[in-house]
Amino acid sequence: MLETFYAMIKEFRYLPLQILLCIILGIYLQQHIALWKFGFIKLYISLGISTIALYIFSKLKSKLLFILTTALTCILIGVSSIYTYYSKNYSNYYKKHDKKNSTIILELRKELKPNFYNYRFIANVKSIDNKETIGRTLINISKNNKQITELLIGNYIITQSEFKEINQPKNPYDFNYKNYLILKDIESQLFLKENNFKFIRNKKKSFTILLLRFKKKIQKLLQPHFSKDVYGIINSLLLGERKEVSKELLSDYVNAGAIHILAISGLHIGILVLLLNYLFYPINHIKYGRPIRLTLVLSILWLFAFITGLSASVVRATTMFSFIVIGKFINQKQPIENSLISSMLLLLLCKPVFLFDIGFQLSYLAVISIIKLQPLLYKICKPKYIVLDKIWQLTTVSITAQIGVLPLSLYYFHQFPSLFLISNLVIVPCLGLLLLFGILIIILALLKSLPEFLASFYELIINLMNEVVTWIAMQEAFILKGIRVSSLEMLFYYFIIIFSYHFIRNKSVKTFLFTLSFVICLQVSFISNKNKYDSKRELIIFHKNKVSLIGKRTSNTLEVYNTKTQRELKKEKCLVNYNLNENIDSMKSIDSKRLIELKNNVALIIDSLGVYPKKFPENSIVVLQYSPKLNLNRLIKALQPQQIIADGSNYKSYIERWKQTCKKQKTPFHSTKQNGAYILKY
Repeated sequence: MLETFYAMIKEFRYLPLQILLCIILGIYLQQHIALWKFGFIKLYISLGISTIALYIFSKLKSKLLFILTTALTCILIGVSSIYTYYSKNYSNYYKKHDKKNSTIILELRKELKPNFYNYRFIANVKSIDNKETIGRTLINISKNNKQITELLIGNYIITQSEFKEINQPKNPYDFNYKNYLILKDIESQLFLKENNFKFIRNKKKSFTILLLRFKKKIQKLLQPHFSKDVYGIINSLLLGERKEVSKELLSDYVNAGAIHILAISGLHIGILVLLLNYLFYPINHIKYGRPIRLTLVLSILWLFAFITGLSASVVRATTMFSFIVIGKFINQKQPIENSLISSMLLLLLCKPVFLFDIGFQLSYLAVISIIKLQPLLYKICKPKYIVLDKIWQLTTVSITAQIGVLPLSLYYFHQFPSLFLISNLVIVPCLGLLLLFGILIIILALLKSLPEFLASFYELIINLMNEVVTWIAMQEAFILKGIRVSSLEMLFYYFIIIFSYHFIRNKSVKTFLFTLSFVICLQVSFISNKNKYDSKRELIIFHKNKVSLIGKRTSNTLEVYNTKTQRELKKEKCLVNYNLNENIDSMKSIDSKRLIELKNNVALIIDSLGVYPKKFPENSIVVLQYSPKLNLNRLIKALQPQQIIADGSNYKSYIERWKQTCKKQKTPFHSTKQNGAYILKY
């Protein structure tokens, strides 16, 4: 048993890896349980004390105390990195100075994809009432606004609008946009109309602003040459922005297992590095050729990163491969593994919230899996012909990358595109040419010398790629959907992969027993979850604007009281999310009822007719839907309900009036518009 662990621990001997793991622990603890709440001065004093203790214990040669102090110091570094990242921890954070009717000056920093009603931007809050502040906010500007054409990134907006909280998800398991924005250091939003803000040009232009405007210029130059769908792919593939890709095409790439192609990631930068190394290989034969080649490769990599606007995914991938290129240049014993660890360490120190970014997690897991598993898989077969060998290499890379990211992908996305191998074998070999041609097209567009035949040829290639992806996505029988994996099960899957890898390498019986033990743990988790879900009984009043959706869950069956058909209900996002995460096997559409019987009470449904019985069981609830015209005071006195719920089908004015009435009558009131879905366990 000890030998098995020793074989695994050998990989943890690299000092930066040990530091990295402690820093990750510090970041995780601070993010999830707010380990540190005592301000910057005490934090830096603590760091100073731990560093001094570290020095003392190193001189005293006390190994145990030295190890513990090192771990504590690194954890504190992780805590301090994320504590420093969030603006809310600073004294000049804008929310600490915001008052009613304050004059706010904002600097536009990033344009987001507009929604149905508003153009959307991320902005820095520069000052409030002439006091310099820090922090970021989300801006929603009405599409009716005529000033929108002047809103360039880097310019200022002056307003006296009030900051609004970002809403929590209204239904269970909906995407939590509030938490997503918090990771981007955004905790509020502003809604601006034509008459409540003023636009001011910013004459001073920082490097970041110039870079963003340069990217915007490239987009404007490229757009006239390509159709909408092709431009969306180019914008994503070369400039790192997916907002122009249509929902249908994006869904096709997801279902085909090729979504990674649309986000500049390790795959793109890795292919670019291979191509550059191949192109510059002859330079090795001249004096100082190797350092010249290194400089050229790194320069072009970072030039590409700058052209794409230094988006988070590009910076991550470019940093990772820069370390790998440098590691190979200095002939490290394990250049790729050590470079990965070092690049991750640097990235997390600079921006600790990368740790919670799905792209960051998938990128590193894919690369680590390829490094460890691909050589083992490649040994199974060694084709004699070069073409077959290259295809086999690509196949093994695709399979091992998929093995590495599969548990995490199932945890986040709940589906497995079984035809991923076909899409990768068809598209990935062309990706290098797409990138090189794309960079050439960008350069020619900037020089205003882009030939129409070249743009047409590039469009033809991308259209062919889109058609292949769409065809693969249409093979729905091969897309395994609705796979639920809990966080604990995901960890068990990774332990099985790790111990299986070590078993294949050392053929140890003990390693096999460890693998088997985690398989058993996984099965126990499945059984435990099944028992938990089988015993569940609950009534759910979902939130949906202008529509009433009421579900009665009994074990693994959900009865939905609504006039919609079964097929229509299967498209309702809130129901899809609930069914997936709650292991619902069957869903039945049932015509709306006046009374829904529960175990110890009853739910009375009052619709637009406003009709209700004179007698009503105690400890029961009333659900108001479709804005019934009724005297709520009289209803409360007659029925004495335990709870009154108003769903999203009611008028906002009615909900406010009912809320005030319930407050006076001291009757609990729940509005799904304000408080989200109501869940009653029975």
